[in-house]
Amino acid sequence: MNKEIILNKVDKLIVMFKNGELGGKIMPEEAKPHLKSSSLENYLYFTLQMALNYQRNSYILWKNALKTYIDQETMFVFEPKKCLEKSFEQVKCFNEI
Repeated sequence: MNKEIILNKVDKLIVMFKNGELGGKIMPEEAKPHLKSSSLENYLYFTLQMALNYQRNSYILWKNALKTYIDQETMFVFEPKKCLEKSFEQVKCFNEI
């Protein structure tokens, strides 16, 4: 392909991007609590989903992770030290998110 044709297509893509014409889908990881990006809580929140994400529906995973995080009874799964205080039975159901 001609270099000029490629550059022309790239220019069109840049204009489309700037006009908001590309994508339009919300990414699964946008379903999140808005934690301070440098906080330990933020790192732990994202670490759990990334560990569980293999061969799962990302949209469902992230949606359910947010539900789990905002529920005071279940948010402990995002804190490894608190998970260690729970029984295996109390924690294992969260492998399904």
